[in-house]
Amino acid sequence: MPSRSVKQRLIKKLQWTFQVEGMNAVMFFGILIFINATYDIKDLIFLSYGLLLMCFILLQGTYYWWKKLSVLEDKPIFQNRTLKRFLNFKRKNELAIAFMPFVLVAQWVISGRTLGSDNLLGWALFANVFAVLEYINYYHTQLMYDNRYDLRYLFRHKKLKEASLRKDLREQQI
Repeated sequence: MPSRSVKQRLIKKLQWTFQVEGMNAVMFFGILIFINATYDIKDLIFLSYGLLLMCFILLQGTYYWWKKLSVLEDKPIFQNRTLKRFLNFKRKNELAIAFMPFVLVAQWVISGRTLGSDNLLGWALFANVFAVLEYINYYHTQLMYDNRYDLRYLFRHKKLKEASLRKDLREQQI
């Protein structure tokens, strides 16, 4: 068990992290609603798909950091159920990512076989790539280094860290 000061620092970090991830999910969902109310749906299929997947993965991150916080605060988390849920999320994410090219082709066909800038292709590619990067960040390799401890690790070891969720899934313990 970490010392009291380390534990307090971790609690503070986890509170901030799960709140920011949740706010990001809400913000991107708001963008999704706005663009769907503003633009023609035939131009938004791939963009909407990427934004929805991004929100889904950000919500998983919010849930993960909340569970990690609950463990530090000695609250029950139903370990086995939580681990199974994340394994299920991981499979769904992989399926959704594998489906991306089919959604892009559907966008191309429905929009009249054009992927010009007028149908928001750049934003759609960004949203879909961002969703994939979020998946990698949670389920494979940590890509986000937003505090001095993470940066210190990065500079000292000169490599990216294994994602915390990946470690937890491998060790079968949140």
